[in-house]
Amino acid sequence: MTNAHRSPASTETNAIATLIQNHVARYPGLAVTDVYRLLHQAVFGVGTRIPNRKTAREWLDHEINLAASDSSGLLLETVHPTGAVVRVYLPAYRAAGGNISSLLDAYIKSSEEPPGDAAYMSSWWEVFSLMVAPDGVLADRFDARIVALTGRMRAAESWAALAHSPTYIEYYRPYYRILTRNQAEGLLRQQGIALRIV
Repeated sequence: MTNAHRSPASTETNAIATLIQNHVARYPGLAVTDVYRLLHQAVFGVGTRIPNRKTAREWLDHEINLAASDSSGLLLETVHPTGAVVRVYLPAYRAAGGNISSLLDAYIKSSEEPPGDAAYMSSWWEVFSLMVAPDGVLADRFDARIVALTGRMRAAESWAALAHSPTYIEYYRPYYRILTRNQAEGLLRQQGIALRIV
């Protein structure tokens, strides 16, 4: 993994900015750490290989039980500028009759995909930083100082993963699994579940 800086092309910059703006509009309670998590998932996907299937299944079952009362209809949500990485929401997947073992299989396979690198994360965070600058489109939504501080701290830690903010968890109950788009489409197609993505 390299830490070399890489500036995104203008078309990529626009796509990253659009991704961020879509999530800000969809989730008014979004905090800086939630934008970080969004971009981290876009760059690194699952983020690590799943070493223990039994443990992964136990945690998946636990979250499915927590999500049982959630009435959200959101099934797939893109977290990548080109749609290459998605969140599969557990309540809607379960409501559609989705098989949990098949979801776990797709999740594990997604974890084996080569992730992006720190250079991408750095450059994509730079896009967000420009969006919150005084003349940026999100200047009134996020504190630029907190964004800059978060970027410096995370870069010093090789862009380690962060959990969602407490507010985001309380408001949106984010029970999902990260999959590659290909794995998600195959998973749903195999079970005859309609592809519904935002």
